[in-house]
Amino acid sequence: MPSSSLQNEHVRQFFTRKKSAEVPAKLFILKYLQFGVRPVGQTRKLGSNQQTGLIADSGKQPSGTDIPPILERRDEDNYMNSNGTPKQPITFVDPLKDSYEKLQRAEKLRLSGQPEKSGAICEALVRQYPDYFGALYTLGLSQVALKQFTQALGYLVRAAMLNPQSWRTLTALSAVYLELGATEMAAQTLGRAIRINPDNPNVLATLGEIYREDHEYELARDAYLKAFRIDPSLEAAALGLGSCCVQLGEYAFAAEALEGLLEKGIRTSGILSELANVPSSFRSVDMGAYLGKLHPEPGQSAESFRNAVDFVSATVLHEAGKHSKAWEHMVAANARMFKSVKEDATNLEKTQQANLEQLRTKTIRIAKATPDIPVSLFILGPSRSGKSTLESLVATMEGVKRGYENPSMDNAIVRTFQSAGLLTATLFEVLPENLNATCAENYIKELKARSGSAKVFTSTHPSRIHDAARIATTIPNARFVFVKRDPMDNILRIYMRKYLVGNYYAYDLKTIRSHIDWYNAMIDELQKKLPDLVQVVNYEDFVTEPHSVLADIAQLCGVGYRPSNLPVTGDDRGCANDYITWINSQMNRS
Repeated sequence: MPSSSLQNEHVRQFFTRKKSAEVPAKLFILKYLQFGVRPVGQTRKLGSNQQTGLIADSGKQPSGTDIPPILERRDEDNYMNSNGTPKQPITFVDPLKDSYEKLQRAEKLRLSGQPEKSGAICEALVRQYPDYFGALYTLGLSQVALKQFTQALGYLVRAAMLNPQSWRTLTALSAVYLELGATEMAAQTLGRAIRINPDNPNVLATLGEIYREDHEYELARDAYLKAFRIDPSLEAAALGLGSCCVQLGEYAFAAEALEGLLEKGIRTSGILSELANVPSSFRSVDMGAYLGKLHPEPGQSAESFRNAVDFVSATVLHEAGKHSKAWEHMVAANARMFKSVKEDATNLEKTQQANLEQLRTKTIRIAKATPDIPVSLFILGPSRSGKSTLESLVATMEGVKRGYENPSMDNAIVRTFQSAGLLTATLFEVLPENLNATCAENYIKELKARSGSAKVFTSTHPSRIHDAARIATTIPNARFVFVKRDPMDNILRIYMRKYLVGNYYAYDLKTIRSHIDWYNAMIDELQKKLPDLVQVVNYEDFVTEPHSVLADIAQLCGVGYRPSNLPVTGDDRGCANDYITWINSQMNRS
């Protein structure tokens, strides 16, 4: 009769799929029949309290069904006396039931907001059973909840390897890719999930998020809308739909989606902030009535929530004409934010000045025009200067496709670094010049994929000002429209905004003014050096005389212009008039 240690080893091998070639499956199971294991087909019921958790994708929960205890083992070593009688009562442990119960416990902990404890249970399960799909999946989701995306990636990749048909795993994996900035991998992975489950609203909402991250707002809107129609209660779909419709200028739809969330009791600062971007003529709710009813988003810290509420309160109070109260919220929120980014803001200012000095001494050779690719029109200016407003007007011109802040240039730069075996970077200025041609090829591939049949493809990413000269040297058919705005209005609008990432200068009035001055100095230098590729426009001009400005831009791009109906863009001139005294006072302080 085999020893207990041999029995334990066989249990381990069976559940880790490392069965010895010398022990055929039938013989392997028969060995355990000798130890009192119930024959296959004799079953044990799992209790109804085991029903939580997404364990498999068969559409059935194992809880409450008959689970055959494939193997059960005794825990005691040397449990038989020499006469064949047991030394003590035999204890059986069912690995299938035991592991399942632990996984259910882990899933309950994860869903109750305890991802650390959930992860600990799953880590132990994975150590014991390395190919336990359910444990890998839940462990991956626990790491996502902890924002440990690199660790989550490893677990979810292993889970998807074990079960390539699990659309839940593929959807979670695509979301992790997105968090790590791998948009293309996110799209490819989610494509597999969609083929498996094409009408699942969570899959569709994730697809919308991928498109939105890639600034393909029309495609994102369509994905969110499909998800929302299938499941109107899905918050991610409604919020994503509202956000995309704001970007597209479809304000009535944006208001309907966002106000619907408020009416359902989902009242986060993010929803109210997005609704504030909808012109008041399209809104039907009193935003001020919700300021005291906001609640944190899942996982949001108390300080982050407080800052978010202050920023949205400033926006709502400003719109209501309560400028003194609005200013109080602005000052409080920005002061807290600036403490955490002050060093970054200082470093950014040094980089900006170095780039300006370098531009002043640079000789720029313009890339040769290429007739078979679209014009790349970079509409650049400081944040909140009116770039997006101008782009929405330019997009009404025939043959123009709006690109928003698309990542085409960043993608081309990154791929060039990678293909050359260099460290990955997104800074064009540090790319060796002998790689310019490769970078241009990579960019043109991106451009053609995104622009379709358009003759002009726009981009409004403000950081491209740093490498505009390099773009002019490398990218054929590049053109630049630079936007300037009244400095005080520009300062106020930046000061009122809480950015998701970067923009470290944005939380102190002095650093905001310094950034705007630097940006305008870069514009002036580029206009001198690239007079045939550059046009400078003022926000105040295209708000009042849009057709004249558009005709000049059409000429710059080599396309015709026929005046047509233009979208409603609003008029934000003079927004700082009621704050100028406070702004000056704050900036004059030491």
